Amino acid sequence: MNRIATIEAVESFLPDNSHTIEELAGPLGLKRAQIRLLQKVHGLRRIRQDPDASLLDLVLPAARRVLHRVPDPTDIRYVLYVHSTQEVTPSHLNAAALISDALDLQHAASFAVTQQNCATALAAIELAGTLLEDDGDPYARVLIVTGDKAFTPGNQLLYNTGALMGEAGAAMLVATADTAGDRVLSYATRTMGQYSGGVLLSPEESKQYGRDSARALADVMQEAVEQAELTWDDIDWVIPHNAPLTETVKHLGIDPARVYLEKLAEYSHCFASDVFLNYTELRDSHRLQPGRHYIYVASGLGATYSSMTFQHQAPALPRLTTI
Repeated sequence: MNRIATIEAVESFLPDNSHTIEELAGPLGLKRAQIRLLQKVHGLRRIRQDPDASLLDLVLPAARRVLHRVPDPTDIRYVLYVHSTQEVTPSHLNAAALISDALDLQHAASFAVTQQNCATALAAIELAGTLLEDDGDPYARVLIVTGDKAFTPGNQLLYNTGALMGEAGAAMLVATADTAGDRVLSYATRTMGQYSGGVLLSPEESKQYGRDSARALADVMQEAVEQAELTWDDIDWVIPHNAPLTETVKHLGIDPARVYLEKLAEYSHCFASDVFLNYTELRDSHRLQPGRHYIYVASGLGATYSSMTFQHQAPALPRLTTI
């Protein structure tokens, strides 16, 4: 069984402003048929978005709540900013450094991670585990911050995927695998480079992309479960990004009721943040049980498919001693 890291804390943030699909039709140039498609096929009704708020307004609230759990901020050795949109600030500004400075974590090394688009946050957790292993200090921590502004029609509505992008922020505190918290048991990922064109794919390529995505996502989910030496009977909830997983669930033969998508209609897809938004919704409604197993699922345009299993609120493991 792989022990990658432990997620000690997860928090999320949503803007207060909520908009119906109809209200967005004008700014996005949506026709009536496109509105019906988003509502009937993709199950969307509203999104959260605050065009007057800055990127820092979006990402800092969750990060500050996570930092309240850290007795000594100098234990934070790295700050990883995860974003799906490649350009999030003007070229002369470093978004990761801005976030670090705003959180008074100038002592920490900060950098951005973005290459896997909306699947990047799961890769960042694995990366955090590698950084902590190399660091070797049991008190060292990594702060992961996620959040993208849907600041143009082009990155708010992805025509070839049917995704309407909302705004949300999230933050995670990652520690060594020996500490108490959500113990990561496995991580599986796959990239299908033939679809690297993303939003620039032709209509024919987009159709094939849609057909292949369901199977690819099912394969990495199955791989993650098997890596953790679990079966699907051990998994209480599938915690995905906000997108329908109907075909993926069919491939796996699991009960669709175990896939948490209750907030899809209200929040839509929120770049790399909505997996953790769904986690906090489940946790705060007391539907995550200590010691039980769960699985994160995310896919990124381009095309990357990732999955991660974890044991919720697992106790600290005994530390290995060297002679």
